[in-house]
Amino acid sequence: MHERLGLRVRFALFFGALALGGTVLLGGALWFGHARAGGPADGYVIAGVLAGCGLLGLAAWVGLLFDSNVARPIQALASDLQTRARVDIAADIDEAPARYLGALAPAANAIHDALAATREAQDRAVAERTAALNREKAMFEALLRDLAEGVVVATPDHRIMLYNRAALGLLGDLGLDRPLTAFLRPEPLTHALDRMGARAARGEAEAERFLAATDSGERFLMARVSPVAVEGQRVGYVLIFHDATEDLEAHAELDHLFNTMLEAVRRPTAAIGALFDAIESDPDMAGEVRSAFFAQLRSEQAMLVDRMNQVADRYGVATTRRWPMPAVASDDIFDALTARLPEDLRFEGGRQFVRCDGFAISELLGRVIEGLRADGRRGGFVLRAVPEGREVCLELHWTGAPVSDGQIDRWLETPLSAGYGEYLGRDALEGHGTELWAEPTETGHRLVLPLVAAAAPVLTPADPRPEFYDFSLPRAAAGTLADRPLSGLSYVVFDTETTGLAPRQGDEIVQIAGLRIVNGRILRGEVFNTLVNPGRHIPASSTAVHGIDDAMVRGVPDVVSVGRRFHAFCEGAVLVAHNAAFDMAFLKMKEDRLGLRFDHPVLCTVLLSAALYPHAEDHTLDALACRFGVRLDPEHRHTALGDALATAEVFRHMLDELQATGVRTLGEAMARANEMHRIRRAQSY
Repeated sequence: MHERLGLRVRFALFFGALALGGTVLLGGALWFGHARAGGPADGYVIAGVLAGCGLLGLAAWVGLLFDSNVARPIQALASDLQTRARVDIAADIDEAPARYLGALAPAANAIHDALAATREAQDRAVAERTAALNREKAMFEALLRDLAEGVVVATPDHRIMLYNRAALGLLGDLGLDRPLTAFLRPEPLTHALDRMGARAARGEAEAERFLAATDSGERFLMARVSPVAVEGQRVGYVLIFHDATEDLEAHAELDHLFNTMLEAVRRPTAAIGALFDAIESDPDMAGEVRSAFFAQLRSEQAMLVDRMNQVADRYGVATTRRWPMPAVASDDIFDALTARLPEDLRFEGGRQFVRCDGFAISELLGRVIEGLRADGRRGGFVLRAVPEGREVCLELHWTGAPVSDGQIDRWLETPLSAGYGEYLGRDALEGHGTELWAEPTETGHRLVLPLVAAAAPVLTPADPRPEFYDFSLPRAAAGTLADRPLSGLSYVVFDTETTGLAPRQGDEIVQIAGLRIVNGRILRGEVFNTLVNPGRHIPASSTAVHGIDDAMVRGVPDVVSVGRRFHAFCEGAVLVAHNAAFDMAFLKMKEDRLGLRFDHPVLCTVLLSAALYPHAEDHTLDALACRFGVRLDPEHRHTALGDALATAEVFRHMLDELQATGVRTLGEAMARANEMHRIRRAQSY
């Protein structure tokens, strides 16, 4: 029976028994005294009642003091030690509540320090043994991240295990353990996988190629898929792809241009042929008639030339689109030229950015400079980049003899470089949709090469997402989510900031943020964080809490747009929040407007804390952060993302605690949380 009674209950029973026994002994003593002394019993009864009440009160008071200063601190110390035995927490145990327990609290901290030292030694040993593996991992990550082609590795049931930066740019907001079919049309992929499986059954292990489209249909991708097999069993597949949208559009446009050219040429050439036949069939044709025929010939020829020029212009535009045109700094081009042709060549002016093939332009200008220098009649070469509206003119100035258009044309009619095959300098100009010409200046002469101006490229962090692969994703479990283990689930931990506390009275969301936990890892790179236009005034009292005012939400998306994006972000995940009922109420109120249902399983860290630590009086986020040694940045407290991140750190520790106490599935965790629902009214949040 004593194993079923808690420490505080046993102490209460002890003091209750002490008070009851003392009262019985006191009553027996008074009865014995009265029996020996005789006389009226009223005085003995009054004395007994007063003494008994006093004894009961004294026992209750001492018992309460004992409960507050001994029993509860002992329970708290035991809970803290159990937590540290299960979870790696760096923060020391708070000794203040156990100040009357003598050396017990310092001894508990000594155990904690010894455990921390042991874990630290183990971590050092593991770190030393995995240093080489980490170096290989870093090289793998750098290589994968900077590949120009998109790469995705997925499980057989299409959950993403890996993606790189190019895939992120092509497919959108990818995430680990999210379904690839949410970003890519599934039919072509499924057919390619079926073909790959059929070929594998015949002993062929080649990649399957196919054309796919993004889920929105905005982009077409040329892709190839290969199996990933371990010991003969397929455990996933690798998808490599690049954007083929412009290639397909250019191919279609070139086909259209070819057909247009045929139609444009057919009628004038037929008419010209007919006119020649008519002239040749009548040698004695009158002069006026012959002149009319020749006038018609000139008209048809002019029409043919005009239509050919139109097609040529459209062809030039189409081929320009296919030429690789990144943003290039002008001084990078000039540096390449001065390194190649150092004598008597310098550049002046500031940096400009142009959209061009930097190598092709450098080769073309280098060829021209070599031609200008060849006869020794020119010198003082200066390079400049001059912005002019939407263009930047690369200018080459010199003193000495001029240059003719014929000389420039001869320099442009030679192959540009061995690396470009038969492409000429003239082809490079046409590919860039520009021209090169010479003209005199006040001090000499210059060559002018206009190129399309470009904005300075925005430098992005080397690794925009710190977690972009996880090859240890658990296999998809059969059955409902409730039967799946907590360790095999994906979670979205989220928080909202609002105009007030009453969603049913018109309060609205002004910010929502969430981040994902996959395979026990907080994915700090897969974050949803946005302001929301509430469509109403934000009270000053609310702004004082979260710092968001009317000016900050002016022009940002409304709750319908943000809510749909957040719903997609949460697909297939369990929702987690601190005091989840509050945040979910705001989302549930908007379901009809969104046309979507937030029917995800929900876990609340308040209720889980009450289930794990029933002796604790405080289940606020600050209290839980203190318990688990989670640092809350004051600047980010009461921001949606800051609170979501703190809740995620707390919840990750709670997962270990829940499994250590025998709660292993989602259904069991939800049942424990529901049992504690009644505690919410007695706790502060």
